[in-house]
Amino acid sequence: MRSLAPRYVLSKLLLQLRVVSAVARRELQLRAAKGAMGVVGVFAEPLALIVTFLALRIFLRGAGDATYMNPALWLALGFIPFFMFAEIAIKAIGGVDKNSELYFYRRLRPLDSLMGNSLLLGQIYGSLLLVFLLGSAAWEWRPVVQDPGALIFLFLGLALLGFGIGLSTLIVGRRLPLVAWFMQMFLRRILLWTSCIFFSISFIPDVFRPWILWNPIAHGVELMRAACNPAYPIPGVSAFYFWGWVVGSIGFGLLVYGNNESLLFAVDKSVSVDSGVDGD
Repeated sequence: MRSLAPRYVLSKLLLQLRVVSAVARRELQLRAAKGAMGVVGVFAEPLALIVTFLALRIFLRGAGDATYMNPALWLALGFIPFFMFAEIAIKAIGGVDKNSELYFYRRLRPLDSLMGNSLLLGQIYGSLLLVFLLGSAAWEWRPVVQDPGALIFLFLGLALLGFGIGLSTLIVGRRLPLVAWFMQMFLRRILLWTSCIFFSISFIPDVFRPWILWNPIAHGVELMRAACNPAYPIPGVSAFYFWGWVVGSIGFGLLVYGNNESLLFAVDKSVSVDSGVDGD
């Protein structure tokens, strides 16, 4: 029996991966069914912001971070991870009802639905970031990432952070809807201006820097830029702080979910099938 235990665990893990991948494929099909903008629309917002701020930067002729990397890549390393984080968190907060009709199958749990949505968004935004990295490398005709391993792990860490915060807010939001509404506003607005997307942390005066560095996303974004160029200055940024938030949010989210999964089923039963398959 003991010799079969590792094989049993591996088979369960592979089954779980297949379930999550199937949910991700279904989500992609739902997006594609809306027309071309269903999938392309995910790229539109970060691309539009990157182009707008890049044009503004060129117009103002600011040197800034062009000393360490080209402005297009610098902006992409801010906007793309942030929008991935925000989309994953928001989908986790409100994405259970959409797949509620699938919970008829005992093998599929609400957590599988959340992981499938997160996997798809991670793949989409990861592909977008890869386009910018390859485009920058082709433009400069040299490698633009000095530490690709750190860059990949930090990108995955931001995805996990969004999932953990969204999962934690999901249960609280079921009991207190106002909390879910506030978090959705907070994720896309307040955090946008404190995540080092528009500025480098080194440009912030020392007296104000701690007010920015409470935000773990700022640490993740700046560490990703430093992975591209180790000379990029990141005063006060801490990988330990960032990964502490990642592990803490995932752990707390799973703990809260495990004790309240029945609450999600109770809510989902009251949701009609028609409202469940309504797009985004």
